[in-house]
Amino acid sequence: MQQSLIQALGIINCAILKRVENRKFQLLHCSEDWFYAIAPEAIGSEFFEFIGNSAYLEDFFIDAEDFWQIGNDGQIQSGIWSEQSKDDLLRLEAIAAVSKGEAYLVIHNLQAEYKKQQQTLQVARELLISNDKILAQHEYIHERLDQVLRENQTLQSLQEPIKQVIENADFGVVITDSQLNIISQNPNSYSFFETSEVSNEASPFTILLELFKHQCAEFERVFETGSRWHGELFWHKPPYSSKWLKLALYPVTDEMQNLQNWIFIFSDVSRVKYLLQRNEKLNLYDNVTNLPNRQFFWQKLEHQIEKDKPFFIVYLDVKHFKQINELHGHQAGDHILVTLAERIQQCLSTADLCARVGGNEFGIILSGAKEQSDCIEFANRLIEATEFPFYTESKQKVQIGLNLGAAHFPSDASDSEELMKFADLAMFSAKKEDKSKLRFYSKALKEASMHRLELENALKKAIDENQFELYLQPIIDLSTGKIAKAEALIRWRLADGTITSPDKFIPLAEQTGLIVPIGKWVISRATDMLKVIIQHQPNLKVSVNLSPRQVADRHLFDFVTQAILHSGIPSKNLELELTEGVLIDNYDKVKNLLDQVRKIGISTSIDDFGTGYSSLSYLQKLPIDNLKIDRSFVIDLEQNENDKAIILAVIAMAHSLKLGVIAEGVENQYQAKFLLDNKCNTAQGYLFSKPLPFEEFCELLITEKHSDKQQSN
Repeated sequence: MQQSLIQALGIINCAILKRVENRKFQLLHCSEDWFYAIAPEAIGSEFFEFIGNSAYLEDFFIDAEDFWQIGNDGQIQSGIWSEQSKDDLLRLEAIAAVSKGEAYLVIHNLQAEYKKQQQTLQVARELLISNDKILAQHEYIHERLDQVLRENQTLQSLQEPIKQVIENADFGVVITDSQLNIISQNPNSYSFFETSEVSNEASPFTILLELFKHQCAEFERVFETGSRWHGELFWHKPPYSSKWLKLALYPVTDEMQNLQNWIFIFSDVSRVKYLLQRNEKLNLYDNVTNLPNRQFFWQKLEHQIEKDKPFFIVYLDVKHFKQINELHGHQAGDHILVTLAERIQQCLSTADLCARVGGNEFGIILSGAKEQSDCIEFANRLIEATEFPFYTESKQKVQIGLNLGAAHFPSDASDSEELMKFADLAMFSAKKEDKSKLRFYSKALKEASMHRLELENALKKAIDENQFELYLQPIIDLSTGKIAKAEALIRWRLADGTITSPDKFIPLAEQTGLIVPIGKWVISRATDMLKVIIQHQPNLKVSVNLSPRQVADRHLFDFVTQAILHSGIPSKNLELELTEGVLIDNYDKVKNLLDQVRKIGISTSIDDFGTGYSSLSYLQKLPIDNLKIDRSFVIDLEQNENDKAIILAVIAMAHSLKLGVIAEGVENQYQAKFLLDNKCNTAQGYLFSKPLPFEEFCELLITEKHSDKQQSN
C-alpha cells in the first residue's frame, strides 16, 4: 500500500484493503491485531473473502458495493459502530473509497484515535514552546531594525544576513514612519493575506491596522503613548480563508525619544490555535498559570455586563518583568507568574475571576465590588501579598511590584471594549510609580495624561534650548572637614527663572527615555567642570548619577570615554554612581560597564545603599569603590535605634570589603559625630553645604585653598 494514500486518507491506526471483486479483498495495510477480531479469515492470507463475522460491516457492504460500482473518486463513511473483541470493546468506522479507478475499504479503529486526541495537550504544549521561538524571532528582527533606524541608516544599508532573513522569512515585516505611512513590506506580508504588490486589494499593513483597531481595546493607547504591544489577531477572507496571527508592534524613537518609525512583525499561528481549539482546557485556559485566558476573560466580561449590576474590572501587570526575564531567565519568569497567579486567587472571592490576558498581564473581574472602597481593599490585600519575596525554582529571591488600573461598570463605561480600554489607561498611569499602586480611571486621569504629554514636550524643549544647569554638592572628609569630592546634581531653570528640582522631572525623563540625552549632557558638563576644578584641587572627584536607562544603553561607555578625551581630564577624577536597584535589575550589564570603567581608572559608588535587596555576593563580585548610605537611615538617627544598627552594619561591611563609605543627608552635628566616631569616611548634606552653582562651588574651593595656605604659614 502506498504510504501517500494512507496519509491522504488521514488515517494511521487502520486496516486498508483493496477490493479485488465482490466481497474479495487484498489486505494492504493492517497496523494492529484488532482487525483480525472482525476478520479472522484474513489471518495469514493476503487475499481473502469476508464471511460475515460483523453484522454491521455486512450491512455497510450494500451501500459500498453501489458506490464502488459507480467508480467516481471519493469516499463514503459507515458511521461509528462497536465490536466486542476478546480483550476490548472496539469503536470502528468503515470507509469505502475510490482512488484513480481502484476501490478500497478502510476500517478505522476510533479507540486509537481517541487515545491520540488525549495526547493533544502535550502536542499543543510543544507547539507553544515553538511559539516562543516565534517570539524570539520577532524580538531579534526588532532589535536589529531598531538599531538601524535609530542610527539614521536606510533600509538599503541593512547587512546582507539580516536583509536576507527579512526578505525570505516565513513571517511578515512591515515598517512605517511615525505617521503610519508605509516604508517597507516584505514579500511574505503579501502571501499571508493572499494578495500581491500589484493587486488592487488592501495592503497587508492596512489589513493589520484594521484588525488591530477592531479586535484590541489597547489600540488608541498604544499609538497615543508610543508603546510596544504583542498579541493575537484573527483574519478572515470570505468565503473560506482565515488565519490566526501573532503580532508584535514596536515603536522606534531617536535619542530625544521622538517617534521615528513603527515596526510590525507577524506570524501565522493557526496550527497552534487549531490544536488549542481541539482541547477545551487549552482553548480557554493559560498553559503556564492554569488561569482562564484572554478569550475566556472576554466571554465572562460580556456575561457580567449582561447581568447589568455594578462591578469593577482590574487590569494589572508586573513592573519591570522584562528585566526579571533577562536576569533570571524565561523559565524563572514563568515560575514567578505561577506564584503570582496563586496569590491573586487567594485574594479573590469565589464569584470573582482572574485571567492571564497577556505576557505578564492579568485581568480581574470583581463582581461583588460596587464601591471604590471594595476595589481598594482588594488591591491592598494583593499588594501586601506580593510584598513577600518570590523565589525561582533555583531558590533565587525576587521582589516584584504591580501596576494596577481599575474601571467601573457602568459609571466609567457600559461595554466591554471601553471598560478594558479605560482600565488599561489607568494601569498605564500606575507605571510611573516606583512601588505597587492602584489607579482608578477618571476624567482627571485623562487630563493628567495630557499634562504628562505637555511636560514631556517641555522637557524636549529644555534639552534643545539648554535650560538645564549642573549644581555641585560638596562631599566632606569627616576626619579633616575638607572637601573630598562633589556630587553633580541637575536643575531645570524655567523661562520665568524658577528652578525645578530633579524630583519633578527625572521620573518622567526615565519613563520616556529622555534621561539618555539628559544624562549625556550631565556627563559632558561634569567633565567640562572638572577641567576647571582640577586647577584648584587636582585630586578632587566629581560623581555623576547614572539611571537604569543609561546603564542599559550599550553606547554609554564609548560616550564617557569620548567626553573624557574631549575635556582632557584624567579619568580618575570622574566617578559614576549607580543605585542599588540598577545593580539588581541589570546585573550583567552593570558588571560589564563597571569592568570597563575600572580599566580606565574611573571609580564607582553604589547610591541609596540599604534600600534595595542586593546581596553580599554582588558587592564581592563587582568592582565597586564606595557605598553611599541612604539619607532615610541618617535623618532619624537620633531617635531610631534600628537606623543606627543598619548604619553600623553597612560601615562594618564596607570596611571588610575595603570600600569607602559616604553618608547622605547629614543635617546636624549629632549625625556627623556619630558617623565620624564609627569610622564613616565621608558625608554630604545641608550641615556642610547645599548644592551650589558651579561658580559658587569654585569660590568655595578657592576659599578652602587659601585657608589651608594661611594655616600652613
